[in-house]
Amino acid sequence: MIRFRVLGPLEILGQAGQWVPVSGTRRRALLAVLLLNAGQVVSYSQLIGELWPEGPPHAPSNALHAQVVRLRDSLNRHLGPGQGKQRIAMTDQGYALHLEPGELDLAVFESLRGQASDLAASDPRSAIDKLGQALALWRDIPFGDPPEEHGPQLYAAAVRLEEHRLLATEDLVDLRLTAGDHRLLIGELKALVARYPLRERFCEQLIVALGRSGRRAEAVEAFRATRKYMIAELGLEPSSALYQRLQEILNDTQGRSA
Repeated sequence: MIRFRVLGPLEILGQAGQWVPVSGTRRRALLAVLLLNAGQVVSYSQLIGELWPEGPPHAPSNALHAQVVRLRDSLNRHLGPGQGKQRIAMTDQGYALHLEPGELDLAVFESLRGQASDLAASDPRSAIDKLGQALALWRDIPFGDPPEEHGPQLYAAAVRLEEHRLLATEDLVDLRLTAGDHRLLIGELKALVARYPLRERFCEQLIVALGRSGRRAEAVEAFRATRKYMIAELGLEPSSALYQRLQEILNDTQGRSA
């Protein structure tokens, strides 16, 4: 059972079965860093640097310990008495958080991605289902707060996790294209291209979906729109892979309408 969620606003599953947001910017940062390093000791200096990226407070060890006490109190309230100290252990080097398997949505997400990868060649429909479950765990940006508001470790983690989400989305689209879902994907891909205009893979997938649906003129227009945007924003031409994909669609004189 998932008890901690970081793929969106940071939340804990309360005893009554409701999701409880974690209050306090520094308390959220502390829990997020410990969750990302579950089972490992995070040094005092790492935690202080993450909670106070603008510079350490007066008596930083005491300030950090105060945040740990408050977080333990939150765990006691939401997970049950004694859970605070049971979950967050103190060592000579720092603090470590204990998790049971399946208690963190991020770990479940990565596990489902791995299962989908293993199934992709032999059972694509099952792989589609696994990736769909994985992406359904995402509710918003990682940790809920804008990446620029985090310390260095959480900023890097937020950027990395967002990339993992987009890669999983691309993999899911590829599987669905292989399974013949090109017509159903067109609307979704248009939205993805609009949201991520510099991510060529989504444009390439849209071109494929349109071409296989017999809408080659729209495929050309999608390519032209992406090319125009890239030149205007970056002064760069699209990659040769995108040109090649468009040419393949245009060379398929029969098209696909099934």
